[in-house]
Amino acid sequence: MATDMTPTTIDLTGLPESVIREVTQLVEEARRKQAAEAAGKRPPLMGRFAHLGLSFPKEVIDEAQRECWANFPREFPDTPRR
Repeated sequence: MATDMTPTTIDLTGLPESVIREVTQLVEEARRKQAAEAAGKRPPLMGRFAHLGLSFPKEVIDEAQRECWANFPREFPDTPRR
């Protein structure tokens, strides 16, 4: 469903900087998606939620990792051989 569209210039004069950044991010994401579809690939997940500005301190990540691995067996039981 490709259409032949000519490049369009949009005047963003007078808009807040945050809106301009959002518009720029949307355009860049649309270009990445289009390129990925053209190449037959899925869009990359890296940076997918960067626009949300989420940040976690190292301590929180370390604690979550400790909790995840706390009950992981260190030694595996012997399995019967066939």
